[in-house]
Amino acid sequence: MTIEELRDFIKQVIEAERRKDCYVDDDGTLVFYTEEGYADYLRKVSKPPSQVKAVFLNEGGLKCRYSDYKLTAKEKRRLERARKQIAEGKVVPGEVVFEMLRKRGIKV
Repeated sequence: MTIEELRDFIKQVIEAERRKDCYVDDDGTLVFYTEEGYADYLRKVSKPPSQVKAVFLNEGGLKCRYSDYKLTAKEKRRLERARKQIAEGKVVPGEVVFEMLRKRGIKV
């Protein structure tokens, strides 16, 4: 088998697997190839993500899932303050902070 034939064979196998909407991995998790397929599944079963054993593959091939975690009022206020500070330019970039620490002899 030549390298080109092997490459064509691998492409065929990958395409055959991609034709399926999802598969079950070794842990028994339902893995969707697309986020849309995952979202459709959640709508069909009418359950929050925490109650199903399902994920989707992102562009990089990492397994991802939605969260049904609800922010508390305190967390919402904290995030709003942070967004406001960012918009006003009051946030110092991490690299600036790291450089200041290095100048003081602190290893970062």
